[in-house]
Amino acid sequence: MVVLRVVFSAAFTMVALMLFASLLTSNPYMRMSKGLYASHDLIEYDHDYVARQLIDYLNYRHDDLEFGANAEDDSVLMRDIEIRHMVDVRDVYTLLRGIALVSLLFVVSVSIILFKVNKRAFYDTYRNIFWLPLGFLVFVGTWFLIDFGRIFTWFHLLLFDNDDWILRSDDVLIMLLPSNFWMVSGIIILVGTAMMIGLAIVLNEKFMKPQIRKNT
Repeated sequence: MVVLRVVFSAAFTMVALMLFASLLTSNPYMRMSKGLYASHDLIEYDHDYVARQLIDYLNYRHDDLEFGANAEDDSVLMRDIEIRHMVDVRDVYTLLRGIALVSLLFVVSVSIILFKVNKRAFYDTYRNIFWLPLGFLVFVGTWFLIDFGRIFTWFHLLLFDNDDWILRSDDVLIMLLPSNFWMVSGIIILVGTAMMIGLAIVLNEKFMKPQIRKNT
């Protein structure tokens, strides 16, 4: 049962992380982020158009990365290395989304089975769901605040098997999505994940605990 709870907690955390990552890889979030970072003031291409092209590519709405500075521009805005990196990013993003989907199916299936078979086990599983993500969130969150540059580098070394992510400061991807953008986004994802786990615990205490007491 301990192993099941650990796997359940890891799966729930993965679902929460990817849920908020998906929210942040959306056009509304990109519009909200416009103008918040110093590099945005230096952008000469159509900010909204380029951001939309990148987000739509990540979300499988098109496969064209050879777009120009605006809708009327027939030239290719990004360098080849940027295009290759965006292809890698979508491949990794697709993999992580797949893992999150499997994790979601696991969480839902186990929750339904435990609820029908053993409500006490259901309650205990959700009551103890925070231990693994708490350690993860504290560790990663602290590292974010202390040395974001290093964790940003480590993240890319872990997920990518080439150096295409090492770009110039004047590249499209760097100017549009500077390191501070990723720091803010990472914090939002971590805080959102913590809140989702906290909500699951609160709902478990509110609705399941009375049932457990009533049946004992």
